Amino acid sequence: MPAGKSFLVLVATALTLAGCATSSWEDIGNAKLSADGRTLTVDLSFGARAGSPELCEKVADTQLDESSSQVVIAILVEEDCPRQWPWEEPVFKNLVGYAHPVSFTLKRPLGERSVIDSTDGRRVRIYREEKRGYDLGRTG
Repeated sequence: MPAGKSFLVLVATALTLAGCATSSWEDIGNAKLSADGRTLTVDLSFGARAGSPELCEKVADTQLDESSSQVVIAILVEEDCPRQWPWEEPVFKNLVGYAHPVSFTLKRPLGERSVIDSTDGRRVRIYREEKRGYDLGRTG
């Protein structure tokens, strides 16, 4: 290939790669367990460009593996706000965070099983959702 064409291919490849989204498995430190024990919810913080409602991350995949002794969960997050040019600063420096819940529905209630983050094998801290009951009481 002539030198001029190889340079153009190199530049086109660099510009294409600069605009590509990247993905990574999230570290999961804690999750909320529903009152019925069947739904785990992990709250992630997703970013958006300042002044824009478009989120710069999205959930690309989730994994759930249940056994009699543990539940293993994973969340794959894809960055979706690419740089315009290879030399532009990464977008995440100007991000505002937004809560984004990711839920896992279990085949049976969690019970005494432990929840494990598949990315590092650590135990996930579980916060239990309280049952909300209302005492309407009767008068007269």
